[in-house]
Amino acid sequence: MSGCRRGVPLAALLLLAAAPLGAQGSRVAPEARLDAIVARRTAIQPAVGADIALSSEIRLELAAGLGASFGHGPAGVSARTDAIARFLIDPAHAMRWSPYLGGGVGARYDRGRPEWRGVAILVVGAAGPVHGHWVPFVEAGFGGGARLGFGLRRGTRAPR
Repeated sequence: MSGCRRGVPLAALLLLAAAPLGAQGSRVAPEARLDAIVARRTAIQPAVGADIALSSEIRLELAAGLGASFGHGPAGVSARTDAIARFLIDPAHAMRWSPYLGGGVGARYDRGRPEWRGVAILVVGAAGPVHGHWVPFVEAGFGGGARLGFGLRRGTRAPR
């Protein structure tokens, strides 16, 4: 778990370094998140990513996480990369919490199972009200196990 605690400040630093992307009206917004992937080897991973507006209804999320995994053997390092296309059900953000659906692919690595393996990913989530320049979100789904996550995305001038 000490690797997970070290990953949170690293994720925050990377998010701050990437913040200018969203500040210039770009269609790319940085995000920081914390995910639990519950499976035979459960992982807790802080992650950073980019949320790319492809249209007013479609976003491409690219994320990478690093944390700890445990279960069925000694605890160890866990890593992942994800590419998820999200369809915004409420692109105008008329609701306080705007739902979305997504799907994509990823790769996961766990110490004790020393190989990368591909995973198909399905998620359902909701983006909350804007707080300053940040939008909170919650997400649940499947991909390498049951996934639960939450985080913040930088708001952009592009339609959400």
